[in-house]
Amino acid sequence: MNNKALFFVLFSLTALHVWSREPIIYIEDNTPKSEYYTLVTIGKKSVRPQQFRDISYVHFSISSGSDIQVNCVEDINEFEISPLIKKIDGHLNGKSLRFRIPNPGYYVIRINGGQYLFLLADSPQEEIYSSKSSNIVNVEDFLPKGNPNLLLTKHLQNALDKASGSGRILYFPSRVYHTGTLQVKSNTKVYLEAGAVIKGSENRNDYPTDDNRLESDHVNRAKEEYTDNGEWMTFSRLILIDNAENVHISGRGVIDGSGSIIRAQGKPANLIRIRRSKNILIEDVILRDPAAWNTHIQLSDSVVMRNVKIINDFNVANTDGIDPDASRNILVDHCFAYCNDDNIAIKTTNNLGLNQDLENITVKDCVFLTRKSSLKVGTETKAANMSNILFENNDVIVSDRGMVLYCNDGAHFKNIRFVNNRFEYCYIKGTQRPIHFIIKNRYGKGRIENVLIKDCEIYKPFPNGSEIFGLDVQNDIQHIVFDNFIINGVKVNSLQDADIRINEFVKDVTFR
Repeated sequence: MNNKALFFVLFSLTALHVWSREPIIYIEDNTPKSEYYTLVTIGKKSVRPQQFRDISYVHFSISSGSDIQVNCVEDINEFEISPLIKKIDGHLNGKSLRFRIPNPGYYVIRINGGQYLFLLADSPQEEIYSSKSSNIVNVEDFLPKGNPNLLLTKHLQNALDKASGSGRILYFPSRVYHTGTLQVKSNTKVYLEAGAVIKGSENRNDYPTDDNRLESDHVNRAKEEYTDNGEWMTFSRLILIDNAENVHISGRGVIDGSGSIIRAQGKPANLIRIRRSKNILIEDVILRDPAAWNTHIQLSDSVVMRNVKIINDFNVANTDGIDPDASRNILVDHCFAYCNDDNIAIKTTNNLGLNQDLENITVKDCVFLTRKSSLKVGTETKAANMSNILFENNDVIVSDRGMVLYCNDGAHFKNIRFVNNRFEYCYIKGTQRPIHFIIKNRYGKGRIENVLIKDCEIYKPFPNGSEIFGLDVQNDIQHIVFDNFIINGVKVNSLQDADIRINEFVKDVTFR
């Protein structure tokens, strides 16, 4: 992204807020409360955490470190506080756990080996404008009065269209807005107040597909027609940003896809798709419960996702976190993702026939949990080149596979760096390998070269060792450097020490 354009994006959003020293807890009305965690106290403020499927979470803001007390329904015998790099010590007293978090960030608590509690601690941002400000378009002005459960798709689309190009911010006050697919056009700014929820319809018919294409509908289509290949899997979504420029979506509210409900109807809709667009910023919001990939960034340029909290249903298939696809200059910065499928999957799918070389993708300062792969390039790799990809300073709390390169469709991977990433726990079942680099021939033969793994740490050995396998003499893996690679607290200096298997089509592996 052009530095001047990026400055304008950040300034225009930051100008909406003023710093506050007191903790602020963000609460959604009429949402389920945690069945296991009875109370969380942040400083002197207390709240019962929100329950979402198999996890609980609290979303709040603090200006610096804060004392935390977590109460649950049973006596606490053991606990885990991640990221482990923070070295947070806890103190037990019956059903309560006390500790101090050093700064805003994302913290994962697990008590007695049970349910996760996510502490989503943002830096404080308190709105200083009112709905009467000349810079604000209040979405309520476009809505009918009365039934709060009315489907508002047409009304919300009208509000978005009116705000587009106006230079004003479309403001969503705290309430639930039921809707089908919405399209966000160029030069649109959207702000979701804390407590505002854009809630996806629970009817599959409210998510039309691109040009009426058939999707991978596992309920209404024959099993042999179902696929999880991204080229054909999904052509629908809740929020569409297509052929657009200069779109900003921010705030402390929630975009919720009702994914578990509509996926049960056979509808694999993304939560957000950014397609053929540029200069897009999504910041601060919670993106929750997609029916398939959460955020798909396709054939786009200069997209920033910052401080975004992704919470997917751990039991809904194909719910990746963020998938940059045939895109360039993408930044995923200080995000959180809890996913059934890959946290990050950088790919080139050829969905809708849209494809180009992918380059300059950065994923940094994030906290991730998944039952599949966390830091991944692939599986769909249908462009000629995929290059200059950086994963830096990420904490992977749990994953089945940590660092993954799946070159299945003929691309040339080059200049991929894993720098200062930490992997804490292996998921309880699956492939269970910390590193998995593979070339296959599904729709073409590819190559992998120039991979750096620097200052990365595997806290506990995975049940299975790592694998690095090329395909053949022409389609091999070359020039892999391990620099200060640590497993179980010990720096490893060889393939054998690192428990890495390679085949004859892997060349020039160096440890230093």
